[in-house]
Amino acid sequence: MLQQIIVDTDLCLKLGGSEKYRLLELILPLVAEKIYIHTCVYEEILTPHIVHEQIDTLMHAGLITLVDESGLGAAQNTVYQMTYRQLEQVMINPDKPHKNKGEVCSLSYAKAASIPIFATDESKLQPIIDRHLNTGIDDITCLRIKDIVMMIKSGDIDLPRKTAKMLWRISGKSAEVFNTDIWPAP
Repeated sequence: MLQQIIVDTDLCLKLGGSEKYRLLELILPLVAEKIYIHTCVYEEILTPHIVHEQIDTLMHAGLITLVDESGLGAAQNTVYQMTYRQLEQVMINPDKPHKNKGEVCSLSYAKAASIPIFATDESKLQPIIDRHLNTGIDDITCLRIKDIVMMIKSGDIDLPRKTAKMLWRISGKSAEVFNTDIWPAP
């Protein structure tokens, strides 16, 4: 189990989008001891309602914490603002100022609060983080759905293969890839 993570919109939508299988509620508490969600990400999630419902359930149970820069100390806030400005230049298009804002806010908070894991399913984000944020101090690593499935496969998360496959499929990924490349059936 990881110590702490901050979650992104796309991961919440992929894990939490099923009415029948409440995977966001089930899996996040098994992945990390402390789970954070930035208010910007929380507000980005408009539909489906089931995603908000699961996040709210986790918040009420004390398993996920809603955060923003107002909760940071002065030094941390300076790191947040500097990180935000740096990421804004490479990740936010002035013509579409809300696109990627959740990622920028979350990554800036993660850097300022020393949260080492950004739970996202954006495949092209780690190189941006490595190039613009990771300096060897408080580095940030992306945790993707594939990584969560591999945690289940290795036994780090105690769930059966069928739940891992369900997670994979619900997140819009190919059953064939799962069965051949990720976790072939015994």
